[in-house]
Amino acid sequence: MNKISLTLLSSALLLSPVLHAAEKVDQSAALESGAKLNIKIQRGEVKIRSWDKAEVAIKGKLDELSEGLVFGQQGGSFVIEDKLPKSYNSREKDGSKLEIFLPATVNMKLKGVSADYDLQGLEGEISSANVSGDIKGQDLKGNLQLTTVSGSIHTQSNQGELYLETVSGDIEDKQSLGKVSYRLVSGKLNAESDAIEVELDQVSGKSQLTLKAPESLKARTVSGDLSIAMQSLAGNANVDSVSGDIELKFAKLPNAAFDISGGPGGKIDNQLTQDSPKKAKYTKAESLQFQSGSGQADVSINTISGRIKLQQ
Repeated sequence: MNKISLTLLSSALLLSPVLHAAEKVDQSAALESGAKLNIKIQRGEVKIRSWDKAEVAIKGKLDELSEGLVFGQQGGSFVIEDKLPKSYNSREKDGSKLEIFLPATVNMKLKGVSADYDLQGLEGEISSANVSGDIKGQDLKGNLQLTTVSGSIHTQSNQGELYLETVSGDIEDKQSLGKVSYRLVSGKLNAESDAIEVELDQVSGKSQLTLKAPESLKARTVSGDLSIAMQSLAGNANVDSVSGDIELKFAKLPNAAFDISGGPGGKIDNQLTQDSPKKAKYTKAESLQFQSGSGQADVSINTISGRIKLQQ
């Protein structure tokens, strides 16, 4: 090889970007049941599982932009963090790919930017704050608060007090027990829940709820449509909409007293009984009050510029 070729090759190597392979990690430390954890993985994929050991372990690959792994006790919490530069291009190189193993009972806070978190088999107080990453949770128990801005939430077989929130993502919840709250803006909700208390706040989205026998149901929607199917109603229900349609479907005729207001521009379609709505003399607003069965539960439904439909 001549001197010119060697010179050009050397220059090319000096000018080319340095390729960093993702660092592999395999660490563990003692951790008592019920301990507090703070986990911060900015991007990538993170699986968190329970096991029967009194320790925490982490395995996998760090972010290709990683400045190092924080893994240890800091004050009253055990901290796990894949540290990244203060500024970086989110599309640059690959994110973390990690598995974290914990005692089943924990108190844990998760933070991420575009990281996807996958949780399974944990119990305790668990909260997450994510920006564009998705969150999956299965077989979780306790006080659960899972939030993301533009990511989606997928949960199954969780019980306790559940709070699920996304702004522009979707929520899918199956077989939840206890108390559950859904909050979403411009996203879709598909829930099949056995919870005794259910609450929904929705703006410009579409929600479909399939419930077993809630003792308390509160649902509010603005510029969004809401469809609720129930096997039975064990308690009270309050459903409101502004510029959105409401559909309630019962597997069998409920024992409930209904108080329905169509408000300005609203319509009421009652296919549950033979009772028909009345129109106000001057405003033409529709309203309907009736009782089915023993009337044990109270159902209040209100809309402004929406359509209310009851059916069996």
